[in-house]
Formats: sequence, structure tokens, C-alpha cells
Amino acid sequence: MIFVIGSGPAGVACASALLDGGEKVTMLDAGLELERGRRRQRASLQSRPSTSWDKESLGFLRDGVEVTREGIPVKLAYGSDFPYRDPIGHPGSSEGAYSKPSFARGGLSNVWGASVLPYRTEDMTDWPITAEDLAPHYRAALAMMPFSARHDGLEEEFPLHHDSPGALGSSSQAEALLRDLDQSAAVLASRGVRFGASRLAVQAEGAGGKPGCVHCGKCIYGCPYEFIYNSAHTLERLRENSAFSYRPGVVVQRLAEVDSQVEVLARHVDRGSTLRMRADRVFVAGGVFNTARITLASMDAFDEPLHALDNCYFLMPMVRYQGRPEVLNERLHTLAQVFIEMGDPALGPHRAHLQVYTYNELFQEEVERVLGPFHRALPMVKRGMLSRLLLIQGYLHSDLSARIRLVLRREFGEEEPSLDLAGEPNPQTRPALTAIHRRLWSERGLLRAVPVSQMMRVGLPGRGFHTGGTFPMKAKPARLQTDVLGRLHGFTRVHIVDASVFPSLPATTITLSVMANAHRIGSAALA
Repeated sequence: MIFVIGSGPAGVACASALLDGGEKVTMLDAGLELERGRRRQRASLQSRPSTSWDKESLGFLRDGVEVTREGIPVKLAYGSDFPYRDPIGHPGSSEGAYSKPSFARGGLSNVWGASVLPYRTEDMTDWPITAEDLAPHYRAALAMMPFSARHDGLEEEFPLHHDSPGALGSSSQAEALLRDLDQSAAVLASRGVRFGASRLAVQAEGAGGKPGCVHCGKCIYGCPYEFIYNSAHTLERLRENSAFSYRPGVVVQRLAEVDSQVEVLARHVDRGSTLRMRADRVFVAGGVFNTARITLASMDAFDEPLHALDNCYFLMPMVRYQGRPEVLNERLHTLAQVFIEMGDPALGPHRAHLQVYTYNELFQEEVERVLGPFHRALPMVKRGMLSRLLLIQGYLHSDLSARIRLVLRREFGEEEPSLDLAGEPNPQTRPALTAIHRRLWSERGLLRAVPVSQMMRVGLPGRGFHTGGTFPMKAKPARLQTDVLGRLHGFTRVHIVDASVFPSLPATTITLSVMANAHRIGSAALA
């Protein structure tokens, strides 16, 4: 018997590969779910066409959503914080870092932005594998999810790894931006800038003969029809396999290799009782912070610091020269609409990844906040601002980003050890962000848009949920490192398969590569 710990994207991808290899797999998971009442409300929306939804029936989606000067504090799922709840209250502290581990069924895929893009080998120079090694596993991961993308200028450096992606409709703002970029594609390419339509793990209408996105504009709260991929969807398919079993309500605490097996010490979420189980092999996919807690405890590595890598996350508005007033009334999706991959000498050999978001209803609340009491008296000004406003959500390579220092400590009188986090700034971050603004400003004529750097907001390390590298893969691993199959130094039957094993973090989206690497390890570990 093999155990996989965690039901997030890494867990289901690894389990899929193991099952394809003929293994019997049990998935251990805390498995927290959306509250029953909210599931009923979501089902009510699903039972009706989106054109019949009213403000009252949609109200629960907005519970807890607050727009502030710093943006949305935390993204909820259908008005619930269940993806971030800790069922046993692990102790810990955080100073200058952001930590939201998940114990939910499906992990953080309950609240992700669904953007998918592979890594380039050029951004993986310190990895013991290449993007080409991941290629068949990118294809396998994309086969697990709905996928919407276009053939465009991104393909040369970022292959689709898919034969027939779906096609989502873009907003009028996005189409206008892409047309302007296309007119200058050769010039931009010569300056290290690639662009294209966003690639999203979203079911497009008619793709594969299935119903899909109705462009209702509610993506930011959680798709009422569940057309955005969640790894819990794959979990349900895995449960149809007689060789697979799912055991929720379990929080793993530590692992030990005993004879030719792995002993798992865990707690039952509801009863609080201690569980001891044995498996022939264990694959850990708990997410970076949960995996660190389990692994450090298993090694008795208390008070021994290690570092998590991060992709610096930032938000910056951009204002187009020409407005598209129809965007306020058109049907659209509100996930990322355009990807821009930007090179610059100040960024070194790596690219910055920019996701461009066009209008959603929270933009209107932000503009009204800026205008204050004048927004009612100046409706044309408000409309003009909204028709031109875009939002860039950007990420830097981990070489240019802050790190997070992690230490597991035994606290006197506490049943659970404390995981303490501290952000460690990187002096290269600010020059890199300045270079991105400078490039956007210098290309404003080609973009037909002006970046508003005065309103740039930079998240704490961990805020963008692109974190990893705590137990990096190495060709010759040392203590607190792993081999190319995610085996922790000193262990032979424990494999880490989430982003914890990434030696560095390219700026492009992380989830697809997490799934591909987990699938690679699951495919090769028992071959």
C-alpha cells in the first residue's frame, strides 16, 4: 500500500501516476469542505441559467469580500474561508511573511486564479532536470483539467502541451490590447517581450462537447457552475478506481521509516485521537508549509532553520489611451485575460511574468473609493476611468525575490510544535520592480497604455502563493535536500512531491509545474 498525503494539485497528480503504474493508493487528507449551506446556495445557482440570477441569490458570494487600498485581503471561495482553516490549530508565528496553508479538499486550488503556463529550461538553470523532462508530464497534467488557450506568440517559448484546447471569449479591453501588441510583435520580441492570450484551467463552452463558461463575471468569488478546475474534481475521478481509497479527517504529523515500511503518525480531525498507520511508501503533497512541518518533525530538526523561496508578487494599474465603454455591460470572465513575459537586462537571464486583468465589478468599487463622494456627481469620469483601467498582477523569479525563513520549535506545554516564519528581503527586488516599470513606460506607445507605478502594491513574501524550495532537488542531495525523485536525504521510502522540492521558482505560474513534477515523480519512483 502507498500513501499520498494531501488532495491538492500535487497530490492528485502523483496519485494518478501511481494508479496508472498499477499501484494501490490511499490518500490521507484533512479534507475540509465548503459549508453545507453554501453548497446548497451554489447548487441553486447551478440549477438556473445565469441570466435569471438576482442580487439576493448572489449575495452569499460576496460575504467577507472587502476592497481596500491594499486590494482584497484574502480570496475567499463562495464567501467562505474554509480553504484556510486549520482543523487542529497548529501553533506558529509570522513576521514579515504571509502564510495560508490549506487543509481543504482540493487545497488552494479552491481559490486559485486558474492561470497555467509551463516553465522554460532557461529559468531552471539550477534544477537537476529540464523543462523537456517535464514535457510529457505537462501533457498528463493538462489532460486532468479543462484547458483554454490560443495558438499565439507565446508558443515558441511556452509550448501548449495540448492538442485541442478550448477557447474562452476575451473582454473587449483584452482584445483591443492584444491587437495593439500584435501590431508591434516583432519589435517587442526583439526587446525580450512575449505576449499572448491567457491560458486558463477553465472549461470553455463546447470544448470536448461539454457545457462551459457562460461569462457571468463571478470568477473572482468562485465559479458558481464550477467550471474553474479544482483538484477535488480529479479526486472524484480517482475515487472511481477500485485501487484508490480516500481517507479524510486525517492530519499527518510525522513519518518514520521502520524496517521496510513507513510509519505515519497522525491526528483524527474530529476525535482528536492519535492514529498510527504503515505504508510501503509515502508521497508528501501537503503544500510547502504543511510539508515543512511534517518533514522537520520527522527529522527531529527542531530549531534548525531552512528557507522557502518565493516569487515576489505585485499589483500595478495600467491605463489605456482609448477606453472600451462596452466592457461595463458585456458578459465576460474576470480571470487573467493576457499574459506578458518580459525580459530586461536588469532582470538578468530570467523573465518577469505579468498577468493582465480587465474590468470586473470590484474595479468599480475601487474607482468609487478613489473618487469619494464625487463618483455620483461625475458618472462620465467614472465610466471613462473604468473603460481604460487594467490591472497587472506580476511575479518575479525567486532569484530576485525575498525568502521566508522557517524554524520548527518545540514549545513547552504545547502538544504541537510551532512553525515560525520570518520574511528576508532581497536587495535585488526593488531594482527589478523599477526595471519593469521603466520597461512598461518605455513601451507605452506600443502598449497604448501607461503604467501607474505610484499605485504599485508589493505583497509580503508568500502573498502570491508561489512558494517552494524548502527541500530542493539536487543531483547529490545533502541534509534538508532531496534527490530527483523527491526522496529526502536520509530516507528511502518518503518522497516529497509538491513545490517544496523546486530548486528555484521561475516567475511563470506555479501550479501546472507542481502537477507535472508530482506526476513525473509518481511515474518514476516505482518504475
